Amino acid sequence: MDTTWDCIIVGGGAAGLSAGLVLGRARRRTLLLDAGAQSNRAAHGIGGLLGHDGRPPAQLYEIGRTELGAYPSVEVRSATVVTAVRDGADFVLTTADGSRIRARRVLLAAGMHYEMPEIPGMAELWGRSVFHCPFCHGWEARDQPLAVLAQGDRAVHVALLLRGWTEDIVVLSDGPAGLDTGQLDLLAGAGIKVDERPIAQLHSEEGELAAVVFADGGRLPRRGLLASVGLRQRGDLVAQLGLALAPPSPVAVDAVAVDPMQRTSVPGVFAAGDLCPGMPQVSAAVASGSMAGAAVMQSLMTDDVGLPGTPWPVFPSTAQRHWDRHYGERERVWSGRVNKHLADIAGALPPGRALDLGCGEGGDAIWLARNGWQVVATDISGVALDRAAKDAGELLERIDFQRHDLTETFPAGEFDLVSAQFLHSTVPLDRTAVLRRAAAAVAPGGRLVIVDHGAAPPWSKHKDYPFPSVEEVLAALDLGHGWDRLRAEPVEREATGPDGEHGHLVDNVMVLRRRS
Repeated sequence: MDTTWDCIIVGGGAAGLSAGLVLGRARRRTLLLDAGAQSNRAAHGIGGLLGHDGRPPAQLYEIGRTELGAYPSVEVRSATVVTAVRDGADFVLTTADGSRIRARRVLLAAGMHYEMPEIPGMAELWGRSVFHCPFCHGWEARDQPLAVLAQGDRAVHVALLLRGWTEDIVVLSDGPAGLDTGQLDLLAGAGIKVDERPIAQLHSEEGELAAVVFADGGRLPRRGLLASVGLRQRGDLVAQLGLALAPPSPVAVDAVAVDPMQRTSVPGVFAAGDLCPGMPQVSAAVASGSMAGAAVMQSLMTDDVGLPGTPWPVFPSTAQRHWDRHYGERERVWSGRVNKHLADIAGALPPGRALDLGCGEGGDAIWLARNGWQVVATDISGVALDRAAKDAGELLERIDFQRHDLTETFPAGEFDLVSAQFLHSTVPLDRTAVLRRAAAAVAPGGRLVIVDHGAAPPWSKHKDYPFPSVEEVLAALDLGHGWDRLRAEPVEREATGPDGEHGHLVDNVMVLRRRS
């Protein structure tokens, strides 16, 4: 890791190549890391890109790599980035082969993952006669019998828009369409029918859609289908870097928030292409990549020669949105049972005042209240707190559920027991600062109980999350001589995951008593 690049670009699609071209022409040392698998590679051609209309996507990317080869300051490598962290003023990225690479700036342009409905036959037709953008594929499907796969407001919007390319459209909702009388009348006025029958499969002939087959055996001849699909992050880099997200939209639920110069919420990190809000089109990706490349160059010159620039943007916190979405995706995330370690520890104590940090759906708080404790229970998610309050029932008289993010706001008062059970977060959280505030809230003679994952659970999607050891947690707290260490050890146990998976876990259990 001897070389420090001016900029590392993650992603070699239209946005990444466009940014690399700008930075190459600006003579900046640029490394482009490309994992391949761009989402539009299955398409027959790129629709609506000036100078390249109809060109196969893979061909465009090859041309782009060739153009970058003319600039000696740019290097392109085929690689997958698995981690990205700030290291002082720079950033260090790790690739799948273990290489660690340092850069002054990072530009994320790896695109998004399309979430397609699990309908047999759809994946094979994706990018050709099954598509998501009428501006990209509408011309090729013009004047053909088409279908729109969507529900609710999205179905109305997309179907009426597609009406500009053909008069023969049927909305397929694959179940209840979720449309009111006014919406049905609007569609009918445009000559668009609605079919709510469940879909069994898409039937193709010679590699193109021929008919939609329903569960009842019926068939609807169609030559193309516009599917309203959602976009999601491909991996964890956005979470690892702590980037703010844009508000969810019908197109993308977790796009990265950027300003007009493609700057993210973290100074030194830029994003371009489908990763950001906006229309997922190659032409838009090229434009955003070009802007990002110019913005990276300007930010570097600000550091190097004092080029005046605008202040780095500040975006609203996305932590609450993240956790509300996390809890909102399921009717129940946790079992409702108390965490075993907390029950073992608190069960041996006389009841008093307790503070439950990151209470989630309230399992621990309800158990404490049932066992005589007066509880303040906090979480950042209003969805979780509403669910917890409903479950508490008559025990609400002993529980005060409060919403706090714990960094900006924190519960007032002193407590005989402060519990932080698995207080980990994939969105930005100054965990050490929170735990120090937790320690400060412990009354003389009271206990601070911290239980962490010693490593990622087998069912976790975040295998690379940096779980600290017991000694690392205690060293970071630096509580001094006013505390007794009653327990500080890893504990092994068997557990069941949120979808019923069984696994072997290691918990780091820490119990500290504040001296009277």
